[in-house]
Amino acid sequence: MINKGTVLIRFIGPFVAFFMAVMGGFESHFILLGITFWMLIWWISETVHLAVTALLPLLLFPLFGIMEAKSMSTYYAHPLVYLFFGGFVLARALEQTNLHYRIALWILRKTGTEGRGLLAGFMISSAFMSMWISNTATSIMMLPVVTSVLAVLPNKVSVRVERPLLLSVAWASNIGGMATLIGTPPNMIFAGFLSENLDREIGFVEWLPIGLFASIIMGIVAFLILARSFRGVQFSGTVEEYTADFLKTEWEKLGSLNRSQKRVALIFVTTALLWILRPYIGSISTHIQWSDSGIALIAAILLFTLVGEKGSTILDWEATAKLPWGILILFGGGLALAGTLQQSQWFGLLESSMQSLGEIPLIIWVFIMAFLGVFATELLSNMALVSALMPLVFSLSITFGWSMEILSIPLVLGASCAFMLPMATPPNAIVFSTGKLTVRYMIIRGLILNIFALLLLTILGYFLLTMG
Repeated sequence: MINKGTVLIRFIGPFVAFFMAVMGGFESHFILLGITFWMLIWWISETVHLAVTALLPLLLFPLFGIMEAKSMSTYYAHPLVYLFFGGFVLARALEQTNLHYRIALWILRKTGTEGRGLLAGFMISSAFMSMWISNTATSIMMLPVVTSVLAVLPNKVSVRVERPLLLSVAWASNIGGMATLIGTPPNMIFAGFLSENLDREIGFVEWLPIGLFASIIMGIVAFLILARSFRGVQFSGTVEEYTADFLKTEWEKLGSLNRSQKRVALIFVTTALLWILRPYIGSISTHIQWSDSGIALIAAILLFTLVGEKGSTILDWEATAKLPWGILILFGGGLALAGTLQQSQWFGLLESSMQSLGEIPLIIWVFIMAFLGVFATELLSNMALVSALMPLVFSLSITFGWSMEILSIPLVLGASCAFMLPMATPPNAIVFSTGKLTVRYMIIRGLILNIFALLLLTILGYFLLTMG
C-alpha cells in the first residue's frame, strides 16, 4: 500500500518542474532544468521505479520541443544497450540451466572445508558469479548453501561463524560486480556516458584491468576483516567431514552435465575469451569488425537457437521476462538527460560557475568523488547516484581540462562499495533478512571496509593521474 509520504514526493517532482518552467517564462531551457530536477527527485527518493523516471526524457523533451523524438530514441538504442542485453541473456542461461550453482559448488569443494577455507570459498564463489550475473541473483543462490552448511555444523561452531559467513556472501556479491563491465549497472552507465559524450569506447578488456584489480584488493581486505571472527574457532575433523559430506551430496545431486549445461558452458567461456581477445583478433581479418556488443549478441542468438534438453532450445523468448529490462531503460534515460543538458546553455553556465573552484587540487576532487561513491550509495541507489553525477563530473573535466576517467572511476567503483547498511544493496538486505545479523554488526565491519575502499579508490585515482 502506498503511503501519503510517497504520494507527496511523487507530486513534488512535477510541481518543481512546473514551478521552474513558470519562473523561466516557459522557455525551453528552464523547462529542461525543471524536468532535470523532477528526475533527480524521483531517482533519489525512488518513489517510482528508476526505469519509469528514465522514460520522462523520451516523453517530455519532444513534447516541449527541447529535442526531437528521433534524436531522443537513439539514446535508448545505444550499442552498449545490446552489450548489456547479451550479457543479461547469458546470465539468464547460467541461472536457468543451474550451471551457476554447479560452478559455486565446484569452487567451494576446491577451497576446502576448514574455517577460513570455507569463508574463502563462499567469497570466491559469490564474487565470481557476481561478475556475470546480478548481485541479487548471486546472493539469493548462495544464501541456501550458507544456511545448509551452517545447519550441519555443531551449534557451538555455527553460532560463532554464521554472521561472518552470511556477511561474506553480501560483500563478495557487491565486490564481484566491480570486476567486469557487465557486472553492475554503474559500470555500464559510465561506459555509455563516455561513449556518447566523448566518443571514447570502453570495452570489456579496457575495463577489466582496473575493475578486476579493485575487486581483488577489496576482496582480500574483506576476507581479512571477516576472518578475524574465525580466531579461536576449532573446526575438528568431524566438523570438516560433515561440511565436506554436505557439499559432496549437493554436487552428486546435480549429476553429470546435461546437453544444455555443456552448451551454455561452452558459449560462456567462448564469449568471455572473445571479449578479452577482441582487440587482438580484429587484426586477423579486416572483413569482420568485432565489437563487444556484437559478441554479446552472438552469444544471445546461439542460446535462443541451439537445442538443449528435451528437444527445446536452451532459452526461449519467454525466459527474457526475467531480464532486468529496467536497467536498460535507465541506461538510455541517463544518457538522454546528460546528452540534452550538455547541448543546453546550462552546461556553459555550469562551466563558468566552476571556474572559482579551479584552485582545488585534482586529487581532492578524486577523493570527493570516491567519498560520494562509497558513502552516498549507502542511502541512494548506485544507478541513480552515478546517473545523476555523471553530468557534473563531465562538466568538471571539460572546465579544467581534466581526464573524465580520473574523476569518474573512483565514483563508479565506489558506488559498488556499500557494505554498512542492510538497505544499501539487495545482497545486504537478503542476508540481513535471515535475522542472524544486527545493524550494529554490519555497520562496524562495513565502516572499516568503506574507509579502506575510500583510500583505495583515491590511491587508484592518483595513479591514473600520474600515469595520464
